[in-house]
Amino acid sequence: MPDIFIPSAISSNLQWSLAVLGFCLATRCAVEWGACCGRDPIVARRRRFTVRAVTNAMIAIGLLGIWLAEIQNALFSLTAVLVALVVATKELIMCVAGSILRFGGHLFKVGDRIELNGIHGEVVDHSLFSTTIMELPPVHAGFSGTGRTVMLPNSVLLSGPVKVEAQPRQFAPHRFTLTMEQQVRAGETIRIIAEAARVALEGDRELASRFHQFASRKAGAEISGPETTIVLGTSDIGKMQFQVTIYCLVKDASQLQNAIISAVLDTLEQAASRPADAERSASGQTWSELANRLKAQVPSAVSKAANKAA
Repeated sequence: MPDIFIPSAISSNLQWSLAVLGFCLATRCAVEWGACCGRDPIVARRRRFTVRAVTNAMIAIGLLGIWLAEIQNALFSLTAVLVALVVATKELIMCVAGSILRFGGHLFKVGDRIELNGIHGEVVDHSLFSTTIMELPPVHAGFSGTGRTVMLPNSVLLSGPVKVEAQPRQFAPHRFTLTMEQQVRAGETIRIIAEAARVALEGDRELASRFHQFASRKAGAEISGPETTIVLGTSDIGKMQFQVTIYCLVKDASQLQNAIISAVLDTLEQAASRPADAERSASGQTWSELANRLKAQVPSAVSKAANKAA
Protein backbone atom coordinates (compact mmCIF):
# COMPACT_ATOMS: atom_id res chain seq x y z
CA MET A 1 0.00 0.00 0.00
CA PRO A 2 2.71 2.59 0.73
CA ASP A 3 4.27 1.97 -2.68
CA ILE A 4 1.19 3.54 -4.27
CA PHE A 5 2.03 6.96 -2.87
CA ILE A 6 5.79 6.73 -2.25
CA PRO A 7 8.29 5.65 -4.94
CA SER A 8 9.98 2.35 -4.30
CA ALA A 9 13.45 3.91 -4.05
CA ILE A 10 12.34 6.38 -1.37
CA SER A 11 10.42 3.63 0.47
CA SER A 12 13.51 1.45 0.48
CA ASN A 13 15.65 4.35 1.71
CA LEU A 14 13.18 5.02 4.54
CA GLN A 15 13.32 1.40 5.62
CA TRP A 16 17.09 1.37 5.58
CA SER A 17 17.19 4.66 7.46
CA LEU A 18 14.93 3.33 10.20
CA ALA A 19 17.04 0.19 10.41
CA VAL A 20 20.27 2.23 10.74
CA LEU A 21 18.71 4.48 13.39
CA GLY A 22 17.41 1.51 15.39
CA PHE A 23 20.69 -0.36 15.21
CA CYS A 24 22.79 2.69 16.19
CA LEU A 25 20.52 3.64 19.09
CA ALA A 26 20.43 0.09 20.41
CA THR A 27 24.21 -0.18 20.08
CA ARG A 28 24.67 3.14 21.90
CA CYS A 29 22.47 2.06 24.80
CA ALA A 30 24.31 -1.25 25.14
CA VAL A 31 27.76 0.34 24.97
CA GLU A 32 26.82 3.07 27.45
CA TRP A 33 25.50 0.51 29.93
CA GLY A 34 28.60 -1.65 29.59
CA ALA A 35 31.13 1.19 29.71
CA CYS A 36 29.55 3.31 32.43
CA CYS A 37 28.05 0.77 34.83
CA GLY A 38 29.80 0.92 38.23
CA ARG A 39 32.30 3.60 37.14
CA ASP A 40 33.21 6.89 38.69
CA PRO A 41 30.56 9.52 37.75
CA ILE A 42 33.08 11.82 36.04
CA VAL A 43 34.60 8.95 34.05
CA ALA A 44 31.16 7.61 33.22
CA ARG A 45 30.03 11.01 31.92
CA ARG A 46 33.11 11.30 29.68
CA ARG A 47 32.61 7.81 28.26
CA ARG A 48 28.92 8.46 27.71
CA PHE A 49 29.77 11.63 25.76
CA THR A 50 32.30 9.74 23.63
CA VAL A 51 29.83 6.97 22.86
CA ARG A 52 27.12 9.42 21.86
CA ALA A 53 29.46 11.38 19.61
CA VAL A 54 30.64 8.24 17.82
CA THR A 55 27.07 7.00 17.47
CA ASN A 56 25.86 10.31 16.03
CA ALA A 57 28.71 10.28 13.50
CA MET A 58 27.80 6.74 12.45
CA ILE A 59 24.14 7.74 12.04
CA ALA A 60 25.06 10.78 9.92
CA ILE A 61 27.40 8.77 7.68
CA GLY A 62 24.86 5.98 7.28
CA LEU A 63 21.99 8.34 6.39
CA LEU A 64 24.19 10.30 3.99
CA GLY A 65 25.17 7.10 2.20
CA ILE A 66 21.53 6.03 1.93
CA TRP A 67 20.16 9.36 0.71
CA LEU A 68 23.16 10.55 -1.35
CA ALA A 69 21.54 9.78 -4.72
CA GLU A 70 18.30 11.54 -3.76
CA ILE A 71 20.22 14.57 -2.47
CA GLN A 72 22.12 14.81 -5.78
CA ASN A 73 18.88 14.63 -7.76
CA ALA A 74 17.35 17.34 -5.57
CA LEU A 75 20.41 19.58 -6.04
CA PHE A 76 20.32 19.09 -9.81
CA SER A 77 16.63 19.97 -9.90
CA LEU A 78 17.21 23.03 -7.73
CA THR A 79 20.07 24.16 -9.98
CA ALA A 80 17.90 23.79 -13.08
CA VAL A 81 15.16 25.83 -11.43
CA LEU A 82 17.62 28.56 -10.44
CA VAL A 83 19.10 28.70 -13.98
CA ALA A 84 15.62 28.95 -15.51
CA LEU A 85 14.73 31.66 -13.02
CA VAL A 86 17.86 33.67 -13.82
CA VAL A 87 17.26 33.35 -17.58
CA ALA A 88 13.64 34.41 -17.19
CA THR A 89 14.50 37.41 -15.05
CA LYS A 90 17.75 38.39 -16.79
CA GLU A 91 16.37 41.69 -18.11
CA LEU A 92 14.96 42.63 -14.71
CA ILE A 93 18.28 41.81 -13.04
CA MET A 94 20.13 43.97 -15.59
CA CYS A 95 17.64 46.81 -15.01
CA VAL A 96 18.25 46.64 -11.26
CA ALA A 97 22.03 46.53 -11.87
CA GLY A 98 21.75 49.59 -14.14
CA SER A 99 19.76 51.42 -11.47
CA ILE A 100 22.45 50.58 -8.88
CA LEU A 101 25.11 51.87 -11.31
CA ARG A 102 23.20 55.11 -11.85
CA PHE A 103 22.69 55.65 -8.12
CA GLY A 104 26.15 54.56 -7.02
CA GLY A 105 28.02 56.36 -9.79
CA HIS A 106 25.90 59.56 -9.63
CA LEU A 107 25.52 59.40 -13.42
CA PHE A 108 22.58 61.78 -13.76
CA LYS A 109 19.52 63.11 -11.97
CA VAL A 110 16.12 64.51 -12.88
CA GLY A 111 16.59 67.63 -15.01
CA ASP A 112 19.90 66.58 -16.56
CA ARG A 113 20.22 66.42 -20.34
CA ILE A 114 21.73 63.17 -21.52
CA GLU A 115 22.41 61.25 -24.71
CA LEU A 116 21.87 57.50 -24.41
CA ASN A 117 21.91 55.00 -27.28
CA GLY A 118 21.58 57.83 -29.79
CA ILE A 119 18.56 59.33 -27.97
CA HIS A 120 18.97 62.92 -26.79
CA GLY A 121 16.66 64.19 -24.09
CA GLU A 122 16.06 65.59 -20.60
CA VAL A 123 15.52 63.22 -17.67
CA VAL A 124 12.01 63.68 -16.25
CA ASP A 125 11.76 60.54 -14.10
CA HIS A 126 13.71 57.42 -13.14
CA SER A 127 12.86 54.34 -11.11
CA LEU A 128 14.33 50.96 -10.22
CA PHE A 129 13.67 49.49 -13.67
CA SER A 130 13.38 52.37 -16.15
CA THR A 131 14.36 55.96 -16.97
CA THR A 132 11.96 58.38 -18.66
CA ILE A 133 13.35 61.24 -20.76
CA MET A 134 11.72 64.02 -22.78
CA GLU A 135 13.10 63.87 -26.30
CA LEU A 136 15.08 66.89 -27.50
CA PRO A 137 16.26 67.78 -31.01
CA PRO A 138 19.96 67.86 -31.89
CA VAL A 139 21.96 70.64 -30.28
CA HIS A 140 22.18 72.70 -33.48
CA ALA A 141 18.38 72.58 -33.89
CA GLY A 142 17.51 74.29 -30.59
CA PHE A 143 16.72 73.34 -27.00
CA SER A 144 12.93 73.04 -26.93
CA GLY A 145 11.45 69.57 -26.38
CA THR A 146 9.66 67.69 -29.15
CA GLY A 147 6.76 66.79 -26.83
CA ARG A 148 7.54 63.08 -26.95
CA THR A 149 8.72 61.04 -23.96
CA VAL A 150 10.88 57.95 -24.21
CA MET A 151 10.97 55.28 -21.51
CA LEU A 152 14.23 53.34 -21.52
CA PRO A 153 15.03 50.25 -19.41
CA ASN A 154 17.93 50.77 -17.05
CA SER A 155 19.70 47.82 -18.65
CA VAL A 156 20.85 50.15 -21.47
CA LEU A 157 23.09 51.88 -18.91
CA LEU A 158 25.23 48.72 -18.97
CA SER A 159 25.39 48.41 -22.76
CA GLY A 160 26.66 51.82 -23.88
CA PRO A 161 28.08 55.17 -22.81
CA VAL A 162 25.97 57.84 -21.16
CA LYS A 163 26.75 61.44 -22.17
CA VAL A 164 25.63 64.10 -19.70
CA GLU A 165 25.43 67.48 -21.43
CA ALA A 166 25.67 70.97 -20.00
CA GLN A 167 22.47 72.69 -18.97
CA PRO A 168 21.03 75.54 -21.13
CA ARG A 169 22.02 78.19 -18.55
CA GLN A 170 25.59 76.91 -18.28
CA PHE A 171 28.64 77.84 -20.32
CA ALA A 172 30.25 75.10 -22.40
CA PRO A 173 32.52 74.75 -25.45
CA HIS A 174 30.66 74.81 -28.75
CA ARG A 175 32.40 73.59 -31.91
CA PHE A 176 31.41 74.13 -35.53
CA THR A 177 33.13 73.92 -38.90
CA LEU A 178 33.18 76.60 -41.59
CA THR A 179 33.90 75.17 -45.05
CA MET A 180 34.93 77.47 -47.89
CA GLU A 181 33.79 76.59 -51.40
CA GLN A 182 36.33 78.99 -52.94
CA GLN A 183 39.93 79.57 -52.03
CA VAL A 184 40.51 82.40 -49.55
CA ARG A 185 43.50 83.80 -47.76
CA ALA A 186 43.95 81.62 -44.69
CA GLY A 187 45.58 84.16 -42.40
CA GLU A 188 43.16 86.94 -43.25
CA THR A 189 40.17 84.61 -42.85
CA ILE A 190 41.38 83.46 -39.40
CA ARG A 191 41.62 87.10 -38.32
CA ILE A 192 38.12 87.80 -39.64
CA ILE A 193 36.69 84.78 -37.75
CA ALA A 194 38.48 85.76 -34.54
CA GLU A 195 37.16 89.32 -34.77
CA ALA A 196 33.60 88.15 -35.49
CA ALA A 197 33.74 85.75 -32.50
CA ARG A 198 35.12 88.51 -30.25
CA VAL A 199 32.28 90.85 -31.17
CA ALA A 200 29.63 88.15 -30.71
CA LEU A 201 30.96 86.99 -27.32
CA GLU A 202 31.91 90.37 -25.90
CA GLY A 203 28.83 90.70 -23.69
CA ASP A 204 29.39 87.48 -21.68
CA ARG A 205 33.18 87.40 -21.67
CA GLU A 206 33.70 88.15 -17.97
CA LEU A 207 30.94 85.81 -16.79
CA ALA A 208 32.22 83.06 -19.09
CA SER A 209 35.73 83.42 -17.69
CA ARG A 210 34.52 83.04 -14.09
CA PHE A 211 32.34 80.05 -14.95
CA HIS A 212 35.26 78.41 -16.80
CA GLN A 213 37.46 78.70 -13.71
CA PHE A 214 34.71 77.23 -11.53
CA ALA A 215 34.03 74.33 -13.94
CA SER A 216 37.74 73.53 -14.26
CA ARG A 217 38.17 73.37 -10.48
CA LYS A 218 35.08 71.21 -10.10
CA ALA A 219 36.10 68.78 -12.86
CA GLY A 220 39.73 68.66 -11.79
CA ALA A 221 40.85 68.91 -15.41
CA GLU A 222 41.44 71.56 -18.05
CA ILE A 223 38.36 72.46 -20.10
CA SER A 224 38.35 74.23 -23.47
CA GLY A 225 37.76 77.94 -23.16
CA PRO A 226 37.11 80.68 -22.46
CA GLU A 227 39.11 81.97 -25.43
CA THR A 228 38.07 81.20 -29.00
CA THR A 229 40.26 78.70 -30.86
CA ILE A 230 40.45 78.33 -34.65
CA VAL A 231 42.07 75.32 -36.35
CA LEU A 232 42.74 75.31 -40.09
CA GLY A 233 42.23 72.08 -42.02
CA THR A 234 40.91 70.61 -45.25
CA SER A 235 37.99 68.37 -46.09
CA ASP A 236 38.16 65.01 -47.88
CA ILE A 237 37.80 66.74 -51.25
CA GLY A 238 40.37 69.44 -50.52
CA LYS A 239 38.07 72.26 -49.43
CA MET A 240 39.50 74.65 -46.87
CA GLN A 241 37.89 74.23 -43.44
CA PHE A 242 38.06 76.33 -40.27
CA GLN A 243 37.18 74.46 -37.08
CA VAL A 244 36.00 77.06 -34.58
CA THR A 245 35.50 76.48 -30.83
CA ILE A 246 33.72 79.15 -28.81
CA TYR A 247 32.85 79.21 -25.11
CA CYS A 248 29.31 80.43 -24.61
CA LEU A 249 25.94 79.80 -23.03
CA VAL A 250 24.52 76.52 -24.27
CA LYS A 251 21.13 78.04 -25.10
CA ASP A 252 22.76 80.77 -27.24
CA ALA A 253 25.20 78.51 -29.11
CA SER A 254 23.14 78.24 -32.31
CA GLN A 255 22.45 81.98 -32.52
CA LEU A 256 26.09 82.86 -31.91
CA GLN A 257 27.22 80.35 -34.52
CA ASN A 258 24.88 81.88 -37.10
CA ALA A 259 26.00 85.39 -36.20
CA ILE A 260 29.70 84.54 -36.54
CA ILE A 261 29.26 82.69 -39.84
CA SER A 262 27.11 85.49 -41.28
CA ALA A 263 29.63 88.16 -40.28
CA VAL A 264 32.54 86.18 -41.74
CA LEU A 265 30.80 85.48 -45.05
CA ASP A 266 29.63 89.09 -45.40
CA THR A 267 33.16 90.37 -44.75
CA LEU A 268 34.68 87.94 -47.25
CA GLU A 269 32.06 88.88 -49.84
CA GLN A 270 32.79 92.56 -49.40
CA ALA A 271 36.52 91.94 -49.67
CA ALA A 272 36.00 89.95 -52.87
CA SER A 273 33.77 92.63 -54.40
CA ARG A 274 36.33 95.46 -53.95
CA PRO A 275 38.74 94.30 -56.70
CA ALA A 276 35.82 93.86 -59.09
CA ASP A 277 34.59 97.40 -58.38
CA ALA A 278 38.12 98.74 -58.85
CA GLU A 279 38.43 96.84 -62.12
CA ARG A 280 35.09 98.13 -63.32
CA SER A 281 36.02 101.70 -62.39
CA ALA A 282 39.38 101.38 -64.16
CA SER A 283 37.66 99.95 -67.20
CA GLY A 284 35.15 102.80 -67.13
CA GLN A 285 37.96 105.35 -66.99
CA THR A 286 39.68 103.72 -69.98
CA TRP A 287 36.52 103.84 -72.08
CA SER A 288 35.97 107.47 -71.09
CA GLU A 289 39.47 108.39 -72.20
CA LEU A 290 38.94 106.59 -75.51
CA ALA A 291 35.61 108.40 -76.03
CA ASN A 292 37.23 111.76 -75.30
CA ARG A 293 40.01 111.04 -77.77
CA LEU A 294 37.50 110.06 -80.43
CA LYS A 295 35.49 113.18 -79.78
CA ALA A 296 38.65 115.26 -80.11
CA GLN A 297 39.63 113.56 -83.36
CA VAL A 298 36.24 113.87 -85.03
CA PRO A 299 36.21 117.73 -85.39
CA SER A 300 39.76 117.76 -86.78
CA ALA A 301 38.84 115.14 -89.37
CA VAL A 302 35.74 117.11 -90.36
CA SER A 303 37.76 120.33 -90.80
CA LYS A 304 40.32 118.59 -92.96
CA ALA A 305 37.63 117.17 -95.19
CA ALA A 306 36.08 120.67 -95.58
CA ASN A 307 39.42 122.20 -96.55
CA LYS A 308 39.96 119.56 -99.25
CA ALA A 309 36.51 120.20 -100.65
CA ALA A 310 37.19 123.95 -100.87
